[in-house]
Amino acid sequence: MKKSFHIKMLAGGLVLMAMFTFNACTKDTDGSPQLKPGDPVANAIAPDSAAGGAVLTLTGSGLGDIRSIVFSNDSVPASFYSTLNTETALVFRVPDTASGGAQNIIFTNSAGKALIVPFKVLAYPNVTTAFPTDFEQGTTVTLTGNNLADVSKVVIEGTTEEAAIVSQTKKQLVIQMPATTVNRGFLRITNTSGDVVTTQEFTNVANATQVFTEDFVNPAQSWSWGGEYTPSADVAITGAKSLKAAYDPAGAWGGLQIGMGSELMLPSGTKYISFWVRGADEDKNVTFQVKGNYWSTDNSEVITVPANKWTYFRKEISSFMPGVSSVSVILFQIHDAGKTLYFDNIMFTK
Repeated sequence: MKKSFHIKMLAGGLVLMAMFTFNACTKDTDGSPQLKPGDPVANAIAPDSAAGGAVLTLTGSGLGDIRSIVFSNDSVPASFYSTLNTETALVFRVPDTASGGAQNIIFTNSAGKALIVPFKVLAYPNVTTAFPTDFEQGTTVTLTGNNLADVSKVVIEGTTEEAAIVSQTKKQLVIQMPATTVNRGFLRITNTSGDVVTTQEFTNVANATQVFTEDFVNPAQSWSWGGEYTPSADVAITGAKSLKAAYDPAGAWGGLQIGMGSELMLPSGTKYISFWVRGADEDKNVTFQVKGNYWSTDNSEVITVPANKWTYFRKEISSFMPGVSSVSVILFQIHDAGKTLYFDNIMFTK
């Protein structure tokens, strides 16, 4: 029995040693194909141009040991799964952060050998915010977004009227608006990848029915109470002045009331009433009211003016004040204790 036991122990030990020896001789890997780095060669890349997020396939030879992929414009790396590499094909995506235009994609293997393949990243202009969206000839507008560094042209959609480019980076484009006869319009922006139309709509102050821009516009006049309400050069959306509404902080429910010395007739086709308000040091609720058709209609709602920034308000006539063809009075009545707000470009547009 003792002899049998020793034989079994010896056999078990030999098995364990064999397993240990096998494991010790097996190379640790990350799951990538075990291929020797060679000389990578490209036959084709498909497609040969694409936007961020698109899937690309490189075919050729010696591709199984590729360890990095970089788009040359601004040296943007592309992520990929090396475990999916084969000697003849490599699948990866265009990085969302890739810079636009013609460039090279640089593939490098573990031996440091590089393969360079020409490619074009389609990086269309993308505008996420625009300020201000009201304009006159010469108004400076700041567009923020992406792929704006190579913008070469900005026109008002449907026209040949071109804005002047003042400055540009990848994330910001500053333009100066042209003269135009349009009432409202979008911008068509062109860069090396192509052109897009903004989702933001821009309003031409010059073609609007104005109530206040640089000052009260006839027949508008101040019928206000509970504060001081005067044109001010402190801040402005367009031009040099806005309407400073210094509601009395010691009072309550002061009113910026704009009365019409004679009824303000709205042109046929008028679609919106719009205005800008710059907030105080805290959010404030304001009752916005329009009486029209010779005082026979009364439409109002409470708006919230966010603190410390300009906010744009636009109401559609057909829903906010249906059937109104003339305006008698416009009121902005602050709730509770007074604060100072600034109003600009109170107007009606087609």
